[in-house]
This record gives sequence, structure tokens and C-alpha cells, in this order.
Amino acid sequence: MEEVSSQSPNIIIICADQHRADTIGSYGSTVCCTPALDRLAAQGVQFNRCYANNPVCAPSRATILTGLQSTNHGLLRNGYELSRQLPTLASTMQQHGYHTHAIGKLHLSPQEHGVDQAPYYGFNTLEPSEDPKIGPYLEWAIANFPEYANYLIGTLFNLPTNNGYWQGRHDYRDTYLSYRQKYVIPHEISDTCNWGHGHLSPLPAAAHQTTWITERAIAAINGRPADKPLLLWVGYQDPHDPYDPPAPWRDLYSPDTIPPPLGSRVDPLLLPPAMRGHLDAFSTFTPTDWLKLKALYYGSVSFMDNAIGHLLSAAEAALNMENTIVIYLADHGEVLGDHHFKGKWLYHYESSNRVPLIWRHDNHCQAGTNRHEFVELCDFTPTVLAAAGIATDNKMDGRSYLPLLQGIPIPDWRDHAYSESCNYLAATTDTPETIFWPRTIRSANYRCTFNTDPAVGELYNLHQDPDESCNLFHNPAYRGVIEEHRQRLESRGFIFKTPPPPRPYNV
Repeated sequence: MEEVSSQSPNIIIICADQHRADTIGSYGSTVCCTPALDRLAAQGVQFNRCYANNPVCAPSRATILTGLQSTNHGLLRNGYELSRQLPTLASTMQQHGYHTHAIGKLHLSPQEHGVDQAPYYGFNTLEPSEDPKIGPYLEWAIANFPEYANYLIGTLFNLPTNNGYWQGRHDYRDTYLSYRQKYVIPHEISDTCNWGHGHLSPLPAAAHQTTWITERAIAAINGRPADKPLLLWVGYQDPHDPYDPPAPWRDLYSPDTIPPPLGSRVDPLLLPPAMRGHLDAFSTFTPTDWLKLKALYYGSVSFMDNAIGHLLSAAEAALNMENTIVIYLADHGEVLGDHHFKGKWLYHYESSNRVPLIWRHDNHCQAGTNRHEFVELCDFTPTVLAAAGIATDNKMDGRSYLPLLQGIPIPDWRDHAYSESCNYLAATTDTPETIFWPRTIRSANYRCTFNTDPAVGELYNLHQDPDESCNLFHNPAYRGVIEEHRQRLESRGFIFKTPPPPRPYNV
């Protein structure tokens, strides 16, 4: 096994959760303020066409860290556990001499099971803070901000169901719902929008999960082993719902100045049946609710950006940035009211599937450049390994785009991006769950989505219809376009053939 040298770069991976690319200034936002990420883009390379292969937390994160599509790594949706036999980016780099440290959200195993201790999928050191907040963050927050303990307990959800997890821990399962009713629900933005989508958090910034993650990441940088390069995963929960930025970011954006969601003119009858059924989940939201949610989402983005600014400053003070790679990305986007939907799951809109991807490696990347090639999250692990000078025989679906970072074209690079989902909610219609398995080819001008039922699909001409409002799938004039995209889909070989095994957990 080859060992890394003293010149092997430190690698800091900052992964946000549910961050749509168009809320970053460098990606074109004129509303959301993101000076730290804008600076990172100016110092590095920004990919404008990076797509999630499966726009859901666990499947996408497993893809990021294995280089495999969800049909090959097995996490088809949340609730499955990544096989410990599969090599990950962390385990491979660990084998080659890196110290590997993860902080915040990873979500490679069901959160309802509880997060195991390190070593965890190749990470030597683990400081987890998954969506339910159970673990080091909650213990720290209650110890340091006891006046907010009841509120924090009330925000817990999807608590581990494994009794063994609670051995030696305070078990909140009998109290969190009553605390939610008393201490959280009063902070809802309205009677028609549940607290779990977004609420007016009373927490100060110092007590927020994002602050804890940032402080632990800075400590990991400053306390890194002197004799090994560092691979640091920083997994922010922001801006995932519930959108709960603290003051002053909570009030940074006025709903009165927020642009309304896209696609208000969409005819639901032109959508696939399963998506029509999913509209019911948001039927109580008023136009004001959507604007308030968007304002809180933007506030979460700006709050996280401020934290990333502190993290980057700490890295610059402690590390040689010519021998340090900093990468910002997200696992998937957020529809945020567009087309009357929220979240991700089975929607393959640009706002859900397209994610930010920014690389900084001083004097190694072409700083301040934008790349427009289609890259996928399955390409991430092979590229990081190549940038670290690590060769591997690990089977991966992705390929390295390292030359693109250096300004070198790759002549045979793909002309599209591929995404898939298996998140149909059977309760919404009588259709069997495996009938709705959207598989998307995003080409230069079109987004074409196919399903197991060949009569169900979506086609949008993104050049003429960037808001994806007019579904052309059943327009006879586009039969040739659909067939071209079907051939691209078949060339990828990721056709769903068998029903997935039952999920052991929900998240």
C-alpha cells in the first residue's frame, strides 16, 4: 500500500444539506447574500452543471463518498444502511495515510438506528450531529445553554428506536412530543404551516447546530495530527428544513421582498400521477406561508455562509493553502415552493437536482473560472482521490474531472447528467410503490424524465422554458427528442429492474 507524502494535500469537504445552487451569489442570486461562498468561488473553480444522482440525503451522500450510483451502493432512499464492505473515500484515504475526521451530518446509516461510534465508514474520528440532533451537539447545547433545553428537546424527531442506543444516555422519547407542543409549536410562522417546515427559532446563534459544527471543525483543523495530512468532512444541516436561522439572520430577508415561487401557472394534470398526489402534503400553505418559508431558507443560507467564512479564515490561518483543497457542495437542492412543492424526493426539477460545487486549491486550480461541463456527484470520490495522488482499483460509476479543475478539456466527457429516485410515497395513490421510479437525463437544452410506466414522464425545453412549467412529454412534435434522451438513459445502464428490499427505518 502506497503511503501519502508530506506534500499530500489536506482536504476539507464542506457539505451542505438541501442547498439549491441558485441561492448563491456566484450562481446568480441577486437576493440571497453569500459573501464567503462567493469568495471561495472567486478563489477556485465553480461547476455550474453539477447534479445529484439521487436527490435525497442518504442515497446522495453514499454516492458522494463511494463514487457509486444508488442502484449499486444499495441506499435507494433514506432508511437503508450503507454496506460496511464497500470502500468509501474516507476508508481509502485512511489506508493511504490520511487522518480522517467527520463532523456534523453524514447520514450513511438510518438515523432512527442511531449513529455508531468511530471508526465509522473510514473516519478515524467522528463528531456526529444528524437531523434528529441526538448526540454530542444536543449534549453540548443543553450543558451550555440550559435555558433553551426544553425548546431543543421539543425539536427532536425520528429518535432512535433501538433501545440499546439509549444505554448510558438520557432518553427523550417520552418527553419530546409534550415539549414540542409547549415550547416549539408557539414559534410556528402560521397556523397553516407546520413547525417542521420552518419556524422562528428563539435560539441565539451561539447555541445553534451550525455554530457547534463550525467550532468543532475549526478545532479539528487546529488539533490535526502533525504527521499526517487531514481529510475533514464538515456536514452542515443547513439549509435543510425546518428552516430555523437564529437572529439576526431570522429577520434578514423580508417576505415582502422575496420573489414568489416559480411555476404558479403549472397545470397539475400535466404532472405524473404520483406528483399530483404529493401536492396534498402542502395544500394548507398560503402564498404568505411560502414567502415566509423562502425568507427563512435564505436566512439559513446566509447564516451558514457566515459560519463558513469563519471556517475558511481558520483554515487559512492554520494551513498552507497551496497544499490544501477546500470543496463546497450539497447533497441535493430544495424546490422551495416552486410548482407548489417543497423538499426533494421524487421531483427532478433543476432546483432539486442541481447542486453547488466549488473547488479551491491555490495555484493548482484555475482560480475564478466557471466550468459548464455536466458533472455528477458520483464523480466526486474519484476526483478527490486523483487530486490526492491516490490510485485505487475500487469499482466506481463516476470518473475524475481533475483535468477540468486544471483547465484541461476532457474530449470524451459526458454530454448529460443522470438522476434517479425511489421515493414514491405509496400513501398518496393506489399505485404500487415501485411503479414510480423517475430517471432523468439532463442534457444541454432539455430535462427528460422517464418512469417504469412508459406512459408517464416529463420533458421540458429549458432553453425556452427555464422554469420547467410546460411538460412536453406527450407532445408528438418532441418524440425524436424523447427518443434521443431514452438512448442516453439506456447507455447509462441504471435501469431499475427489481423492487427494493423493505426499509428497516424511515430516515
